[in-house]
Amino acid sequence: MGAGTIAVYAGKGSSHSWTWLADLFEAKGILDVRFLDSAEFVLNIGSGTSHVIISGGDGFSIAESLRGEGFRKLKAFIDSGGTYVGVCAGAYLPLPSSLEPFSEFNISRTKIANIDMCGQEPPNVPPRVSVRYGSCSIVHPIRGEVELDVDGRKLLAPLYGGPAFLEPPEDRVLLRYRGFTVESELQMRKALAEQMIPGKPAAVSCTYGKGRLLLFGPHLEHPRYPEANLLFLEMLGLAPHEARSPTEFNENPSLDRAIADLKVAIVGLENRSFLVGRKIWDGSRYLELVRAIEARTWTMEDELAEDLATSLWRVRESVIGMRVGTESDVDETTALLVESARACVDLHFQALLRGR
Repeated sequence: MGAGTIAVYAGKGSSHSWTWLADLFEAKGILDVRFLDSAEFVLNIGSGTSHVIISGGDGFSIAESLRGEGFRKLKAFIDSGGTYVGVCAGAYLPLPSSLEPFSEFNISRTKIANIDMCGQEPPNVPPRVSVRYGSCSIVHPIRGEVELDVDGRKLLAPLYGGPAFLEPPEDRVLLRYRGFTVESELQMRKALAEQMIPGKPAAVSCTYGKGRLLLFGPHLEHPRYPEANLLFLEMLGLAPHEARSPTEFNENPSLDRAIADLKVAIVGLENRSFLVGRKIWDGSRYLELVRAIEARTWTMEDELAEDLATSLWRVRESVIGMRVGTESDVDETTALLVESARACVDLHFQALLRGR
């Protein structure tokens, strides 16, 4: 990996939101980016990278995949001058915690406001609303678009389970939650949402050794929020470049068929949700992963395209075989689709960097 490479986690526990980073970086001509599975991510931490980014997903599963060597190498990477970027689930990882394995990565002193210390949420509350965290619960009173305050200026970005922070004793506040919009989805009583969100820090920066951590509750990288996208890049210290237009296209008929048939199968999941680890998934998330593949097949060589097509046929068969109300195969299906998208996007960025 190059001296300025950005390493994006797309391994165990990751959701689909890392594809938004791919869209943003590709659109802005930032191509020295690797999208890595759990093992590759741990192996490459500190190997000539400038930034490591962990976005949304199942924080417990991500923490399990990084415990031990992964967290040790992350600490060493930041301590030696690297930049850690945590968005949503990735922002929770380095916060103070006595719960294993999160306790292995306590390097920010900022705590969260969206926590129920009693942990007494009603039974059958979906993880989208409340997630048990030891003897406590992390709660998400609002979902969707929120207003942010940037030095007195209003900015919009979506919040999908990311933290609202308490006032940091030492860390620096980068953004604050300003309020809600007509697009905001209340998931709890309005009084509770107003107590936990408006006025609270939405993003913080802290130092560790020679490096820094940038922790974001909302998804500034979401493709529907271009103003937030530019602020996100600015905060990361990344300068946009001219996007690279394709000069030639590889044609992969079998891969095109596999993608089209998988999209048809996923349509049947549009009104169904299912639990993957501790994270709620639905058909729209599957479709975002498929679209991430579909937009990038033109750089893929024939043999790799055939391998990817085979993987997507397996995903399709698993989707078709899901039993309504049980969704017994979702862990394997989701993992295979995430890995297929990750491999495709990673190879695409490598091709673009070579000047394809």
